[in-house]
Amino acid sequence: SYQPQRVSSGGDSGLLTGRNILIIGTVTLVGVLLFFLFRNNSPHAYVTDFPDGPINLTSMVVSDKLNIVDMYSEFCPPCRAIAPYLEKLAKARPDIHVIRIDINRKGHRGIDWGSPIAKQFNLRSIPHFILVDGEGKVLKEGKSAYKKIVGMINETLNQ
Repeated sequence: SYQPQRVSSGGDSGLLTGRNILIIGTVTLVGVLLFFLFRNNSPHAYVTDFPDGPINLTSMVVSDKLNIVDMYSEFCPPCRAIAPYLEKLAKARPDIHVIRIDINRKGHRGIDWGSPIAKQFNLRSIPHFILVDGEGKVLKEGKSAYKKIVGMINETLNQ
């Protein structure tokens, strides 16, 4: 009976073997996923993570802009709800820069009230907002900052 025989030139030295195609595909997929995971869609807003130690807000502000500092946790529903509106505000208003600071330490589940950031700013509720001018001067904080930000969001969305 006929038995097909494999013809080989001394091993699988070709580039497009099944194994190589799988490796190339996996590397490409990982690269695409990393791109979408770490890209920054907004020139004005970014997410920062400070797991340890005190932070210096002045070093994060952008001069000639109103800086909105948003202290949040991913485990906070109101924080998640307002985030897209802050992004829209930052995109619509080039004079505004949003700095989002996750108060949670890495790996902590739930709102991390014991984190260094929560302690540094004596946080009792989040989202916690601070309005800072381009020179680092705090203009408003807490409820008064929240009211001002909501007003700016409503004004921007109604235009």
